[in-house]
Amino acid sequence: MIATRDVPPPFEAYSGEEHYAFVSYAHADKQLVYESMVWLRDNGVNIWYDEGIPPAGEWVEEIATAIKGSRLFLVFLTPHAVDSRYVRNEVGYAMSLGKDILSVYLRETDLPAGLDLCLQPYQSIRALEDEWKPKAKNAILDSFKKSSAQTVAFTSPAKSISSENIESDLWLAWDEVREVQLKRSKQAIPEKVEDSVPVAKDPSADSQSLPRESSVPPKIPESVITARTSRKPTSGTRIPIALEAKVEPAPDQEATQMDSHEDPLGMVFSWIPAGNLTVWVPYANDCRLVEIKEGFWMSRLLVTQDNYIRIMGVNPSHVEQNTDFMTQDDLPVNNVSWLDAVSYGKAMTNLAKQNNDLPKGYEYRLPSEVEWEYACRAGTSSDYYFGDNPADLVNHAWFKDNSGKRIHPVGLKQSNPWGLHDMYGNIREWVGTSFQNALLGDSEQDEFRISRGGGYMKPASDCQSSSRSTNSLYHRFRNLGFRVVLAKSPDS
Repeated sequence: MIATRDVPPPFEAYSGEEHYAFVSYAHADKQLVYESMVWLRDNGVNIWYDEGIPPAGEWVEEIATAIKGSRLFLVFLTPHAVDSRYVRNEVGYAMSLGKDILSVYLRETDLPAGLDLCLQPYQSIRALEDEWKPKAKNAILDSFKKSSAQTVAFTSPAKSISSENIESDLWLAWDEVREVQLKRSKQAIPEKVEDSVPVAKDPSADSQSLPRESSVPPKIPESVITARTSRKPTSGTRIPIALEAKVEPAPDQEATQMDSHEDPLGMVFSWIPAGNLTVWVPYANDCRLVEIKEGFWMSRLLVTQDNYIRIMGVNPSHVEQNTDFMTQDDLPVNNVSWLDAVSYGKAMTNLAKQNNDLPKGYEYRLPSEVEWEYACRAGTSSDYYFGDNPADLVNHAWFKDNSGKRIHPVGLKQSNPWGLHDMYGNIREWVGTSFQNALLGDSEQDEFRISRGGGYMKPASDCQSSSRSTNSLYHRFRNLGFRVVLAKSPDS
């Protein structure tokens, strides 16, 4: 039996000028969905789907643009689709744009009350029905015949969603749908927080008054409320986001740990002390304290092509031909998937063990999203670690205004206060576990992962400490690489 992730896309996504249907689905259902899409395409329906696009560009932006341009939004519903926040977000965005929506139930699926509420006004078809495929085809083609003026915008209990800040608005809209769901179910949904990144307790509260794993959120300290009021998310920000970094090093760690570490390849790592981040959580409409319980080392530079070749034996990178760089060794490795980056960390750990150069209980790995932003900010709460003026970014990053549309050797720009280079530009960086996984209780069972930082084709507004993007963990991009941390293993 072929694994789901190995099922190849059956055709390229539609890119012409005619009407097309945007297809939303859970990647775990690829085989079932692809069969249906092929039939629809062969019977006159133009199809756009995410796996049918070239492995380059910005995933979230590609999705948003495709939904905007579609004539009809087709969602294949299964238990996997219901569990996918990406499917839910795509549905919400399609509704905000007033798109015609057709739901196809490929399997018997119980919808959450909020999603059921949203999809009730629209046509639905069940795959168990006779001739369901022709019915779906006819419904789609009938929609194609309508003029744009005939499209009626969806009206729901949620606020209208603006297209300027897609992710932020979707989170807020789904928050209100969640409230409706709670009222209908008469139940409270417990807050889930990953054990490794706990919600910090109110320092003023009695240590015995609130169990660590209580479902009741702790009281938000007044200082955090002030930070939320003074620094609200901006239109260029992906959220959840860190609004303030509070560095509170543990004395025993700060006194015993070296300022730097050198790995078997000679890469230098900066010591990042334990501390806290204040993170805006849109669905809860408040801030949370996220605790970095253990300090860790982070590589000062991005993993280079030379580093990658020496560990993995290959160079997957894409580099435009130019005469300025005589060698590619000091260029950051790129065109690597999230799985490639994870494999590199495991290989580094094995190499260090063989060389007896691995501190007991430690491992090389990708930084979590919390660790990455905490280290990037280096104790600051401004848009950039150097302040709020984007004009100063030229001294710290390669981005759209100064990159010449290409990547550059690592470490040429100024570092942040903790000695880390290229955090805002050159290429974006894969991270391990996400804010959502830590704060929203997501299982991360789908195929998407988070990348952080800016990039050589990004404007300054997309190169802030809070900038983040979403990509499939299987795909490779020329503007995406990584760095690693040396941190305590979860099993230690």
